[in-house]
Amino acid sequence: MDALSAPVVLITGCSSGIGLASAVEFARHGFTTVATMRNLGKADELRGALTAHGLTAEIRALDVDDLASVTAAVAGVVADHGRIDVVVSNAGVAADGTLEELSLDDIRGVFETNFFGTVSLFKAVLPAMRERGEGRLIAVSSLAGALGQPFNDAYCASKQALEGLLESLHPVAAQVGVHVSVVEPGPVLGQFVQHGNAPSERAADGPYAASRARFQAIQEGGYQAAQPAQEIAAVLVEVATAETPVFRYQTSESVSKLVGVKLKDLTGERLTGLTARWV
Repeated sequence: MDALSAPVVLITGCSSGIGLASAVEFARHGFTTVATMRNLGKADELRGALTAHGLTAEIRALDVDDLASVTAAVAGVVADHGRIDVVVSNAGVAADGTLEELSLDDIRGVFETNFFGTVSLFKAVLPAMRERGEGRLIAVSSLAGALGQPFNDAYCASKQALEGLLESLHPVAAQVGVHVSVVEPGPVLGQFVQHGNAPSERAADGPYAASRARFQAIQEGGYQAAQPAQEIAAVLVEVATAETPVFRYQTSESVSKLVGVKLKDLTGERLTGLTARWV
């Protein structure tokens, strides 16, 4: 990165949660921080957090579901700052339900944001990073990016597809000086409600109601020990500033243990045996 000026980071999904905490944390670490969100009408919480810490960041509109919005936002940052050093793709959505309960539109909507949103963002910034011979692409994935979880079919599928694409990109991008990493949080405080994981009305009395209730109780218990968003933000800054970042990061020891189960489970039986006990 250019040693003569502060590195420029662009972050998506900054109206709340991990994105908001990350904007504050990157600004605290001296980055020129461009915090983006789909609806600028939801920027007050971020502005308040920045003010409370005596920090500044640029707040701009960027809707990852809209290619024109992505292209315009990236072009605007480059026009104003000359480059983008780090991109943190954080914007994401979920859809409660197992496959039979989900419509194709439900599933496509999750992929549009979680998968194609990151793809379009990284495609927009990658050419300039390649030409400069440096840059960092960081995707906020999830424990779900490694571990399938009941009633989170679409979310897990989108995150695992994203990790597959970026794992494939990683060695190619490295040849031109661009580091690619994924960060895998587990439960995050506040995210349970924000991501719409409460049971949908259409499934309340469906054939999976009993299994859903058991999983819901386990899931809510997991959120009692959830990490604050600030801890996830600290990991993202670590990835952005590491001399040689690795591809995959977990944000807690418990998440690392679960991801380790998946990566060592050649048949899948150990993993599905574990998740079967959740329903």
